[in-house]
Amino acid sequence: MYNRSNNLSWSTTRITVLEYCQKKYFFNYYTHSLRDVDEKIWLESLLLKHLKSLEMRVGEKTHFILSDYLKLLRNWNADDENIWKLKDRMTQEMKDEFQMSKDRNYEDGYNKDNKFWLSEHYYGLDVDARLDESIDKVINNLNVFMESEWHDKILSYFKKAKTVYIESPREKDFENMKVKLYNIPELKDIVIMAAPDFGAIFENDSYLIIDWKSGQEKMEADWPSDQIKIYALKLILKTRKDIDNLDISWYEVYVPSLNKIGGKITKEDIQNIEKKLIDDVSYQKQFIVDGNIINNIPLESKEFKRTKSSKKCNGCTFRKVCEQLKEFE
Repeated sequence: MYNRSNNLSWSTTRITVLEYCQKKYFFNYYTHSLRDVDEKIWLESLLLKHLKSLEMRVGEKTHFILSDYLKLLRNWNADDENIWKLKDRMTQEMKDEFQMSKDRNYEDGYNKDNKFWLSEHYYGLDVDARLDESIDKVINNLNVFMESEWHDKILSYFKKAKTVYIESPREKDFENMKVKLYNIPELKDIVIMAAPDFGAIFENDSYLIIDWKSGQEKMEADWPSDQIKIYALKLILKTRKDIDNLDISWYEVYVPSLNKIGGKITKEDIQNIEKKLIDDVSYQKQFIVDGNIINNIPLESKEFKRTKSSKKCNGCTFRKVCEQLKEFE
């Protein structure tokens, strides 16, 4: 029987995947339910679930190195020697992990103790020439930040703010990341995790939220993003104050361009994200038995429809097992 250990959860990534392709959502978030379908497909799906592309690793490592550097800056240890060590560690880390992924025998299947795998290596692609380029991108993202106005702004926040928060993406504090929504009946049993890349609290009940973005820049979108709204909602719930009594500023900053989008959180923003959460959870509940959030048992895999886009399928990490699963549906 499927071993359920968590209530239904919500995240911007999760709801985006569900809207992108229901079957991909199933493979990502209900992988263990495949154990009762076919053990080989289940183990292969677990392996595929942990694959990331080289491009995704660049984004991940960018967040790592910015977080590590900001901690040096906060402790006034960002001298030339420590910066050089930071860059050298990141360079060696990326080289070692790349080689580990390249050397791995993917025919051995899933290994819970070794989860660093590149999707390019799994599918037999030669990406050796892209390793140095990927490392250069991560180091350049740090260099660009250090030479930007944001560097001086962050320094000033360290001096002026009452409290400063820097996310630790390598070792997430999941308990501290939880957003507790007991005040919204439809969401009281939903698991939501949220923590901005950088946050600051000032003396006059004003707050600052900054999120670094390393992906493709969005030229047109509704702002603030749902993720920023979630961070703001968490602040409101923690302080137990109404948005009318709080001053929350936010920025989303793209690297390496350092183009920014920002503003103030409004009451409408909070109302909108609360409504969206309720609507999204209602949609998610359609894919679990009896809509039971706490049990969170998925319907049969055949109830999760495949996208009709061949382009999406051809680029999907789960394309191999998705095709195999058709035999059982």
